Amino acid sequence: MENLKTVIKSILEEVRLLEEKIEETAKVTTHTTKVITPTATESLREVIKFSEESANNIIGQIDKVEENCKIIDAITNELLNLNPINTIKEKLNIIKEKNQDNMNILIKVYEMFSFQDLMAQQIKEVINILEETKKNLLKFAATSIEMSSSLSEEDKKKAVGKVHELITGDRVNQEDVDKLLEELGL
Repeated sequence: MENLKTVIKSILEEVRLLEEKIEETAKVTTHTTKVITPTATESLREVIKFSEESANNIIGQIDKVEENCKIIDAITNELLNLNPINTIKEKLNIIKEKNQDNMNILIKVYEMFSFQDLMAQQIKEVINILEETKKNLLKFAATSIEMSSSLSEEDKKKAVGKVHELITGDRVNQEDVDKLLEELGL
């Protein structure tokens, strides 16, 4: 039984270390003015939110540039229809050509922003894996507690009850896991 406690403690410590590494990475990617939350999953959720907001702001600015390009295109067409002298006509055609190049670049930039959705999906998957891993480890801990011969029935019920509270919550909080382990003497 003592070996099982050691294994559980070791596994939970590894999960905690993994969460800390992910949290450190998430902190680097977010602006320091953002509020950093205490868990890796919350930090990752903040990264998703921040990247979505940033992408939307950038796309909003690109939309304004696109509108300006459309206005420039309409004005150059209007001026070209006035049949100006050749030197002015050449310059207007260059403006029209460069404006079209800018429009093509904007389309490519829009396409490049598709990474943001993919990134958010991948981070959400990491969050789900972390949460599921914690829950599975807690279920394993509950089973181990129930089978323990070194705890009284009252202590077993109390500990298993706390484990089930952690499992059924929306999130598994590392501080709660640490408190439970401390109460069990692990």
